[in-house]
Amino acid sequence: MLSVLKYCFGLKRADKGGERNMKRIILGIPLLVAVLVFFPVRSFAAMPRSATLATHAVGGLYNALGTGIGTVISRYTPTTVRVQPFAGPPAWLPSMDKGETDMGILTSADAITSYKGIIIYKRPHTGTRILISGGRIYLGFYVRSDSDIKSVSELKGRRVPTDFPGIPIARLSSTATLASSGLSYNDIVKVPVSDLAAGGSAFLEGRLDAGWDAVGSPRVIEANSRFRGGVRFLPTDSGPEATKRMGDIYPGSYTALVAGGSATGVVKDTYLMTNDIYLVATKFMSDDVAYEIVKILWERNEDLGPLHPGLKEWTRDRMANPSVFIPYHPGAVKFLKEKGVWSKEMDALQARLLAD
Repeated sequence: MLSVLKYCFGLKRADKGGERNMKRIILGIPLLVAVLVFFPVRSFAAMPRSATLATHAVGGLYNALGTGIGTVISRYTPTTVRVQPFAGPPAWLPSMDKGETDMGILTSADAITSYKGIIIYKRPHTGTRILISGGRIYLGFYVRSDSDIKSVSELKGRRVPTDFPGIPIARLSSTATLASSGLSYNDIVKVPVSDLAAGGSAFLEGRLDAGWDAVGSPRVIEANSRFRGGVRFLPTDSGPEATKRMGDIYPGSYTALVAGGSATGVVKDTYLMTNDIYLVATKFMSDDVAYEIVKILWERNEDLGPLHPGLKEWTRDRMANPSVFIPYHPGAVKFLKEKGVWSKEMDALQARLLAD
């Protein structure tokens, strides 16, 4: 741009006589107009110097996703994103309600239960808005590949991680998966653990017959490298009655088929508990800032996948999701409408969610 200005307005050096300068200005005006039209200067005036993005603890999938998203935002906007790890959403949602936490990584199950103030949440957290709907998280029990356990129903009488006081949603999701196969805590040998990291350690130490975690979690990858033959996820019952039992305990969850070989521990096509994952923001974030964040994640979408395998599903076609459980941010709605991916169905869903 600077070189164009120099050419157009004779900024390199004074020419002999004014005629040549005048000619250059006249000839250069169309060139300058073309540059401004086809290469507009982007204004980030609304963007703050820094922003926070809350995730689960370091070492888990959500933290890795948040770090990747924060990297893209920081790289292509003036805003430096600081990823803040917590034990789980119950620790940071109260601050998002006050506008003190800017963004966060939230599953569909956490979204619906926190927004309504049900199950593990003592009160509603209604200060959360979706920026984009991203990929999915697949959750399940995993065992050593040489284990004789072939399905979730065969965990009866086996040592399984329980309690998870540091991340209550893990207790909820794991008990829902047990319920889908007709089991409860009364049918297993309970091994209390504080959180997912402690559960991963207990599995590595041989104190568990099955671990509980997300597909793609660093803990599963570590276990796969530590044991000869690796580990494999157990299939979850996907029938209609099983799915209902799962949803009754863990709203916002469903089963989906994960392709064999697509991730560590998924050795064949396997049905697993599934949640959608959202990038959310406080409702106090300005519309302009929300708009710019969604815009940069749309424009630089191809940059996400190489940062973590879990971000490969965070594609443009999933950003406007007709199955979400909480409202979108108005700034996100504006951008998604401009791109033609926000439908009348989405308008109706947004209105219903805001009215609830």
